Amino acid sequence: MRKCLSGSLILLLLLIRISVSAFAAQAAGVDIPVVIDGGGTAYMIPEVNSPLPTETAIRVDNGRTGYFHINFTEAGEYHYTISAAFSRGEAEKPADESFRLAVTVQEKEDGVLYAVAVINSHRNATKTDLIRFRETPEPPTEPSTEPSTEPSTEPSTEFPTEPSTQPPPGSPPSTPPTQPPTTSPYPGTPKTGDESHLTRYVLVAMAASAGLFGLALLYTVNTNKLIKEERL
Repeated sequence: MRKCLSGSLILLLLLIRISVSAFAAQAAGVDIPVVIDGGGTAYMIPEVNSPLPTETAIRVDNGRTGYFHINFTEAGEYHYTISAAFSRGEAEKPADESFRLAVTVQEKEDGVLYAVAVINSHRNATKTDLIRFRETPEPPTEPSTEPSTEPSTEPSTEFPTEPSTQPPPGSPPSTPPTQPPTTSPYPGTPKTGDESHLTRYVLVAMAASAGLFGLALLYTVNTNKLIKEERL
């Protein structure tokens, strides 16, 4: 009888130990904190054979901390990638940085599981205890160096240039414009610049010549008369 009771107690203790170990294995888990400056959505992507978190995407408000929770039932090493997107109104802007999560699950001598999480940044490969996404400010835009095509409203200080009289390269030489020949009303008469008194000068000269001719003729007639008288 006593042997039966002893055997029953031993069996009961073994069953209790197995149930406690199973409960402890189910309770082994980790909570991964996430902060997003300005608010946004965080995403966790498990690699092959890695248990899924309770939520693969969580909303994290500005100034608050969100958590990814993962339960582990078996010992092993598991890996995850965590990324985020910043909220900008109705749209989202993906973060430039992501993090890698490595979880090592081990079993103690009493069969209890425990997990150790290691978080590294993909950007600089540094270890961190908190996943924090910071938005990288955009670089300032440099002023354009291209000349503006808009017309200037400032008064111009340049002096007007005279139109060039030289022909463009490759064009035949231009000949100076020919002026129509001027005709004189009196051919052979030199131009004095004032043709309005030329007729008057000609008439005066003709009258003077006629007067001289008359005087010469009168002198000749009188001279012949005197000669004849002396002969008589």
